[in-house]
Amino acid sequence: MSIISLSNVSFSYDSLNPILDGVSVAFSDSDRIAIVGDNGSGKTTLLKLLAGDIVPDAGHVARNASVYMLNQINAHDAKSGGERQSAELRRAFASGAAILLLDEPTNNLDTDARARFFDELASYPFGAVIVSHDRELLQKMDKIIEIANGKIKVYGGNYDFYVAQKRAEQDAIYSKYVTAGKKINRLIDTINIAQNTRQHHEAKQKKEIASARRSRIDANALTGKSQETEAKKRAIIQKKIDTQMNLRAELSAKMIDDKIKIPVPNKPFYSKELVQISNLGFGYGANRVFDGFDFSMYGGQRIRIIGKNGSGKSTLLKIICGDLKPESGTVKTFGKIAYLNQDLSLLDMDKTVVENIMDIAGVLKHDAHVIAANFGFRGDTSNKCVGVLSGGELLKATLASVLGGENQPDLLILDEPTNNLEIKSIAILEDALNQYHGAILLVSHDEMFARNIKVDREIEIIKNHNL
Repeated sequence: MSIISLSNVSFSYDSLNPILDGVSVAFSDSDRIAIVGDNGSGKTTLLKLLAGDIVPDAGHVARNASVYMLNQINAHDAKSGGERQSAELRRAFASGAAILLLDEPTNNLDTDARARFFDELASYPFGAVIVSHDRELLQKMDKIIEIANGKIKVYGGNYDFYVAQKRAEQDAIYSKYVTAGKKINRLIDTINIAQNTRQHHEAKQKKEIASARRSRIDANALTGKSQETEAKKRAIIQKKIDTQMNLRAELSAKMIDDKIKIPVPNKPFYSKELVQISNLGFGYGANRVFDGFDFSMYGGQRIRIIGKNGSGKSTLLKIICGDLKPESGTVKTFGKIAYLNQDLSLLDMDKTVVENIMDIAGVLKHDAHVIAANFGFRGDTSNKCVGVLSGGELLKATLASVLGGENQPDLLILDEPTNNLEIKSIAILEDALNQYHGAILLVSHDEMFARNIKVDREIEIIKNHNL
């Protein structure tokens, strides 16, 4: 069996921020293994170590297997990006390598290309190590490796197994957190009871002195001894309290708290026709995208636009938003519309989270801070400049600006919203959209995402034809 193994490997791009810290793991030519983790956690770095593109700072990489590395392809044009991705995947499968190293292999692929990739992966006779946030792909894995804080953890199953194990881990952490809190309260009660008991004895001694049944010298000696004994006991108990407080702080840091809170809007959502398109004509030069195209949607609907790369899905969204002007026909929109593009470029990168919320949600500074807190930006983090936010933080800041106020949009337009988001951020987005009760117009290749946000209608665009 051909394998690649890492033994006590450490790696960093600078001395202050280790990416991998003493990790050991083995990959065989018979397993399908996915690597997951937050953006910047080291997923692509691990692939490069396996490929030999970089060498560890410490530890050893033993390579007894041929590999083929497919790097992540970033393309602004979906059609050309999908064609390039498909061509690269064909070369990877034709390589016959013992272990394929694939970085986000389903990015840019349309529905048909995704289906072909899944079939080819299932029939490939050797192993694969895949970095992906595509949960449909993760369901097909034999193992999942999670990278976090420089360490790795192996889960021996597919995505559903991974989620169940993570939930069990979180439940156990929460149980320990609650138990530590109870212990702290009991220890504090013990100190209070001891203090009350001592005060009771001292009061009794004062009464005995007053009635001349005990000399003042004897009483003072007993009081001093009592206080000394109590101080020792208190120090022992305080040490136990400190231990439990430290434990609770460690557990709190491990608890995942990414829930966000979307308020009830201050008015009913628009319930009538939101979008009305009649006899639309549009093209890029000689490349005709729409001819005689009709489309309409109503308040509360959740519609997913599907079609091959280059069929015009993103173009349609831009026409509805007004970013592109139709060459012929009519496009009418009603109600308030918000558009989240693939790059999440709605926010001003030079302004803070709070300033963006004020601008987009149209609220005062105090209310913007409340909204920021509802979306996880508490304390000084709400004053962070948007330009320095991570991918997940940028998503939450965008959602806070668009959905955090009471004047929410009647229609939310989303163009491949899960592209380049790690799994945790996708779950946050799903949670937000399931709290939001307005209409959604979605373009996405992510089948699980569309299902989880309860899309109720799918419409396919066939180039140069009506829906």
